[in-house]
Amino acid sequence: MADYPNRVARALAEAEAAGISSSASFPPFLRALSKAGLPVRPLHFMSVAGLLLFLTVGLSAVILGFHWLALSVDVDHSVLRRLRNLGVSGSVAFGVFAGVLTTIVIRFQALRADLPAWRDL
Repeated sequence: MADYPNRVARALAEAEAAGISSSASFPPFLRALSKAGLPVRPLHFMSVAGLLLFLTVGLSAVILGFHWLALSVDVDHSVLRRLRNLGVSGSVAFGVFAGVLTTIVIRFQALRADLPAWRDL
């Protein structure tokens, strides 16, 4: 755990050298969790299972939040109507789908940039 801040710094330096910004690899939410004492990895250095779990749960929660927000607004706009019609299960399914696609994109970015594995930092 004492080496964790050094590993994060090395990981962000590797990502920056590969052209991936630190804000894309270690977004503010993950930075806040890290400052709170949780040993979270930057996105491009997470395992596939960890990244998939993090993104599907996170994106499902965000899309579900937008669905409930659309239900609480009395404005009749086409986008809000679509969100209302999506339903809870549709919102969660769309979040899972978005999480899977985002996981694939992030893993391909890490592979294309030839980033080292977390254990090798």
